[in-house]
Amino acid sequence: MADEQHMGAPELATPSNPLADATVALLRDRFPDGVVEVTEHRGEMTIVVRPDIIVEVCRALRDEKQLAYNYLADITAVDWLEREPRYDIVYHLLSLATYAVVRLKVRIGGEETPDPEIPSVTPVWPGADWFEREIYDLFGIRFSGHPNQTRILMPQDWVGYPLRKDYPLTGIHLPEPHWGGQVLLEQPLPEGIGQQTLRTPDHTGTPRSDNTVPGAPDTPDTPPDASAAKNAR
Repeated sequence: MADEQHMGAPELATPSNPLADATVALLRDRFPDGVVEVTEHRGEMTIVVRPDIIVEVCRALRDEKQLAYNYLADITAVDWLEREPRYDIVYHLLSLATYAVVRLKVRIGGEETPDPEIPSVTPVWPGADWFEREIYDLFGIRFSGHPNQTRILMPQDWVGYPLRKDYPLTGIHLPEPHWGGQVLLEQPLPEGIGQQTLRTPDHTGTPRSDNTVPGAPDTPDTPPDASAAKNAR
């Protein structure tokens, strides 16, 4: 039955890396204790390595003449909230000479290291600068040796890291005058932090009474001046 269902269906076109085996062989030869896992799926090769050797691994893949992975296409991260280690840092490398691609991964973070750190690969590829800043900004993962480890998308005084799986999806309600529900990092957190709020149609961000934390005082669904402001418009 399964064969009949697939009759006439085109074969999936999957990319292949003719240098995949050579890439794995090189890393296992130079870093025999550093290669954690190797998987291949639909022609894509993924190699998991120890975090502490990521810079040496990247440099080896860049400088090996047969491989020449000389272009860093992307760095990103994935939060596996329930897993130990919690985070994957994912590097996509490309050889401009052979068009071969390979994916590197490292796994870091957990209960004992809630704000993990990994060596920066900017000494190998200066273009890693903004990729690593974005990961720091959205996941809170630091890169030691980075030339400018600051936020790149969120304001500098933003609280928390929005792409962590435990970041509150509905925002955080803080008393005014803290703009946007945020509080400056050097100031103590005021009373009321932890109240999550769905953004209201009038853009005030005032939480509904059924959406505050247990035990918190009720907040009216509509601010006293909201009706007047609406009529004025």
